[in-house]
Amino acid sequence: MSPSRLKRMLSTRPLVGGVLLWTLVLSVLHASLNVRWDGVVNELRPESERKLDVAYIPVT
Repeated sequence: MSPSRLKRMLSTRPLVGGVLLWTLVLSVLHASLNVRWDGVVNELRPESERKLDVAYIPVT
């Protein structure tokens, strides 16, 4: 194996990129599976348009 190829294989740039990509994928999966997005959206609405949930049952 040539020295330049060995140096390129041992470079930390691909490793750091892979770790960052893996962290991003896990973060997106966590947010999509574990966050109640309807509750987040409800909190962003004006108070007059919010839905009130009591014991997970919508109250009108």
